[in-house]
Amino acid sequence: MGILVITWNFPPRRGGIENVISHFVTGLRERHPVKVITTHARTRDSDHNNIFRAPCPGLIPFALYAIWRGAWLLHRDREQTVVFGGSALVAPVVLTLARLFGRKAVVQTHGLDIIYANALYQFLCVRWLRHCERIIANSTYTAALARSAGVPEDHVTVISPGIDAQRFAASQDVDGVRSKLGFDTKQIILFVGRLAKRKGVKEFIEKSFVHVSREIPAACLAIVGDNPLESLAHRDDVLTGIKDAIAQLRLQNHVRLLGAVSDEQVVALYQMADVVVLPALASKEDVEGFGIVLLEAAAAAKPAVATRVGGIPDAVEHGKGGILVAPGDYDELTKALIALLKNDELRRALGRYGSNWVQEKFAWPKIIASYEQALGLDVGSES
Repeated sequence: MGILVITWNFPPRRGGIENVISHFVTGLRERHPVKVITTHARTRDSDHNNIFRAPCPGLIPFALYAIWRGAWLLHRDREQTVVFGGSALVAPVVLTLARLFGRKAVVQTHGLDIIYANALYQFLCVRWLRHCERIIANSTYTAALARSAGVPEDHVTVISPGIDAQRFAASQDVDGVRSKLGFDTKQIILFVGRLAKRKGVKEFIEKSFVHVSREIPAACLAIVGDNPLESLAHRDDVLTGIKDAIAQLRLQNHVRLLGAVSDEQVVALYQMADVVVLPALASKEDVEGFGIVLLEAAAAAKPAVATRVGGIPDAVEHGKGGILVAPGDYDELTKALIALLKNDELRRALGRYGSNWVQEKFAWPKIIASYEQALGLDVGSES
């Protein structure tokens, strides 16, 4: 029983959705034949024979190529029983191919891909979700969004992103990276993610971190990530606003803008951090569908402080692996960070709990088994 995956989000692009789809493909491929149709890429070093890329960049060329190549693959291989879409963006392509060739249509949803405020997008993409056999939501919040878009309740399955916990626990040259980046005597608050407005980094600096730095002079905010230039939904220059806030508040000695860093450096930064923060904003136009960075923090045995918005509550157990505060409550956000930075034992206790929790609940083999069940795949089949 095979799967044809159609996705706009796929490596070498980097991001939470890309990470999920990549692990989904890798995990399922261990027992099932999987083919992937995805976007154009300048480099294909990590591709293999069953990845098919659009010959030129752009959404329309990708969609046309996906329909043509998908029809060709499905016509040739009747063992491909599922057409799987990486997001609501590709729902019309998935449904068209599934209906033409009598296959099962399944689409993964992430939050923003359901609520994106564009009438044409809602008409062309989101409304077709209700006709798919299965919608897989990355959180209970995203599942509610899918149902509000007209998807029957019994067609929605919640499957959280997985985590490679061993990767974030593996030994890294933490001291070397700490010295190289000038963090020797600092207490590090770490943010990791693309700098979309919904992440709330600028507001966090202005309304919370400035007070943390005054209370704890050794506090340093390390920001990993850049403007999401390849995103279809996010085009704002958030980074410039962050730089302006740092300059106006004279926080140059307390904030490090690290941009995009290697995977190894990301792991080292998690391991050297004292606290990980995700100060996401509450917004009707955008949403944090899950918060994979919170799983990464827990896998590195680090506590997280985040806002209780979107799917974030699915990624942190409040009071056990981290602290959740109401969106916009910067006083509580500040208090939580200061309390953790001042209490080594509390940080270690939350970190230990989070590490055990993600290994038990979010390990990729467990997540892949949930996908197999949702897709109706024979777990005894071999690729």
